Amino acid sequence: MRSSLPLRALRATRLASRAARAPAWIWLAGLVLVSALFRFQLSRDSLAPWIFVDELIYSELAKSIATGGDLLVRDVSVSGYGVVYPLLISPAWAVFDRVPDAYAAAKAINAVLISLAAVPAYVLARRVVGEGLALLAAVLAVALPSLVYSGVIMTENAFYPLFLVVVLVLV
Repeated sequence: MRSSLPLRALRATRLASRAARAPAWIWLAGLVLVSALFRFQLSRDSLAPWIFVDELIYSELAKSIATGGDLLVRDVSVSGYGVVYPLLISPAWAVFDRVPDAYAAAKAINAVLISLAAVPAYVLARRVVGEGLALLAAVLAVALPSLVYSGVIMTENAFYPLFLVVVLVLV
């Protein structure tokens, strides 16, 4: 009776060879997808805002943009808060009427936003290293412990990838 071990090893080698030949953009897209799914799953433990007052203000700003386009908190105009982040998460409040559903959708948007940091990190690293190490840099960019903030309605979720884009433009 012949062993199927050499056949399995051959199949594994072929699979690894095919994976190694896959374009970097496929690996990068997969990384963003896995990171976003992982972060969203982690964020599901947070059922309500816990960084007061900021989370409430950004939620209210996003809700007011979704319903009328103005920057209002409880129907009062406010200044001192940027428009970019509330604008990015406002679709959550445009789509969902119930606050828990909108909050969960905003956290899903956060998971995608912060996971997109892998793209500028890869492009930036690619300027000085090969594809493999650039992909490693992208993995490390989304493996930071502080990225658990995708579970809160805070500007860090948009700022981190935006910061990497600015660094990319400046370098």
